[in-house]
Amino acid sequence: MAVCLIVAPDAAARERVARGVEAGFDLVRGVGPGEDLVIALERERPDLVLVAADDDGSGMPAWIATLDTVRTTAPDVAVLVVGGPSDEHRVAGQALDRGAKGFLRAGEETGPRPFSARGRRPATTELSRRELDVLLGMCEGLSNSEIAASLTLAEDTVKTHARRLFRKLGAGDRADAVARGFRQGILH
Repeated sequence: MAVCLIVAPDAAARERVARGVEAGFDLVRGVGPGEDLVIALERERPDLVLVAADDDGSGMPAWIATLDTVRTTAPDVAVLVVGGPSDEHRVAGQALDRGAKGFLRAGEETGPRPFSARGRRPATTELSRRELDVLLGMCEGLSNSEIAASLTLAEDTVKTHARRLFRKLGAGDRADAVARGFRQGILH
């Protein structure tokens, strides 16, 4: 059974993130930081943990402590940090330096809305080299234009590759595609 934990300080934030990945996992559970997280890591043994990058401006952001907790409690679990576009360069760098597998922009959707896994065609993991490159860029929190620049492609070409990889993975958006990439062993 594939399990995803979503860690954010408030339930509304956890629910927003859960809607983007629920079709890719058998169980998606939101937890708060602290003891609840440690208990959930031990009980659920998740395949992926999504950590909301909250920053209240008072010293070390809570998400960094949360990321450190996951890395020490469950070092083999893939962790992605989810944050806003204004935070992406600073937060993505900090997240990767502390052991996260990548950074996702919150709320950015480039494919169709996610829907229930019931009735969905089985996904295939046979991605082309360029589709994999685009998926890796998404995992790093890059925008389509940034992925295009890094691959020396037109932005429309990146969007085409993104649509194809969404279809192949059965993903509804970027977060779902990255989560499915980890779940299916495409990303490590």
